[in-house]
Amino acid sequence: MKKVSIIFLSFLGLALASTAIAIVWIRLQISDSAKICGRLEDEREVVMREVQELRGQRSWALRPSVLASMVSGRLSMPTQNKTTHVSAKELESRSDLHFSNHSNGMAQVVSMSSYGRHKR
Repeated sequence: MKKVSIIFLSFLGLALASTAIAIVWIRLQISDSAKICGRLEDEREVVMREVQELRGQRSWALRPSVLASMVSGRLSMPTQNKTTHVSAKELESRSDLHFSNHSNGMAQVVSMSSYGRHKR
């Protein structure tokens, strides 16, 4: 055989060997990626179950009967012995705020003219 054909065959063999090694290496990378993907899918399933459980809890907590039992007794009007009536003059003297009285029919409304700007 000629020297050129030996070099050509050795180059061809080296190319085939490196291609085979590259293919094996790529298959190993694909296997690793598949393992990672499987692990992530398992984690996703766990998280999805937790999200579904939390949605169920939220749905249960937002039911009108549950909400009513949670706030029972808190939204009712206070009894007469727990109510304190303060006159506008007394409120103004205690808080150093400027109030203006507006009468509207039977009810008298007290409004603050300097809301948010009072001394603390």
